[in-house]
Amino acid sequence: MKNFVLSFAIIMALAISSHATVWRVNNISGTDADFTSAQSAHNNQYVFNGDTLYIEPSTASYGDLTLTKELVIIGNGYWPAQNPETQANVNYSQLGTVTFNSGSQGSIIQGCRIYCIRLKTSEILIQRNYILYNEGQYASIYFESENLSNIIIRNNYLRNTWNKSDYYGSSEVISSSESGINNIIISNNYIVSATLDRTNVRSLVVASGFSGVVENNVIYGLNYVYNSQFNNNILRDGTFSISNTTYYNNICNSDQFGNEYGNQSNVNMLNVFLNEGSTDGQWQLKEGSPAIGAGMGGIDCGMFGGDFPYILSGMPAIPSVYEFNHDIDYQNQQIEVEISVKSHN
Repeated sequence: MKNFVLSFAIIMALAISSHATVWRVNNISGTDADFTSAQSAHNNQYVFNGDTLYIEPSTASYGDLTLTKELVIIGNGYWPAQNPETQANVNYSQLGTVTFNSGSQGSIIQGCRIYCIRLKTSEILIQRNYILYNEGQYASIYFESENLSNIIIRNNYLRNTWNKSDYYGSSEVISSSESGINNIIISNNYIVSATLDRTNVRSLVVASGFSGVVENNVIYGLNYVYNSQFNNNILRDGTFSISNTTYYNNICNSDQFGNEYGNQSNVNMLNVFLNEGSTDGQWQLKEGSPAIGAGMGGIDCGMFGGDFPYILSGMPAIPSVYEFNHDIDYQNQQIEVEISVKSHN
């Protein structure tokens, strides 16, 4: 197996330059924002590489976005009403299909609800998003060009809900059929296909041209994994087909992994997770779970374990206002304001 070392460029891109500009994108009528759509913000001549687009919460989508610039895109997170201390505004930052083209290397997207991501360039960080399969697309996240590298997909809630793949062709949650897809990290995600009874609806399909690390995910569905290190994952149900892949300290509901190399088979998933609470919070480990400390090096298996544990509601790595209260004293002409803020680094 290869050693997988990602360029520090992606990580360092989080430290936005002091000279970069932050732009507000808001499509709510009457709001004093810089732009009303994500694409118009990207295309503006005064938006430069390294700038940040804040996609503010709204009931309406901001449409498709094709990037040819290096940008940081930050949304409001998802399911804020389900988890405590998230956002006072419970709407989403919604995008259609997001395409990373040449020129967008070093870009970051987080905290958004997205219907498909198409990868045509390298050095991209996709984190803390809710990404759905969009009808007619190949996958929720699709590696669409050859010779891509240094891409991190982590802390996302990835879901394929389209049940008619027999008509539209095969569909996956994460898919790569191109060659030269190297140094990819897929970690701390929830990855679920729509159903197990359709052979074309698959969770993870990284084929012969792929090489990377798949670790600390919770997965449900049919999986084909090539040329990878597959560690500390929890397979709720589904198949596991591999080629040139090592797999250590994983947990499954049947005999997909066997019991060698620290793997656990035939585990009752009702004993693994909380199985209650919010849409994403239910996949936290319950007290006494066999996944606790069962990963490599004694870390927990699943999406909440390891160095980059999953963040509830995909809250972006910036402070958020999760409570806003005010009281008007008409007699003394005063307004008392109470704001609660929390960091989600």
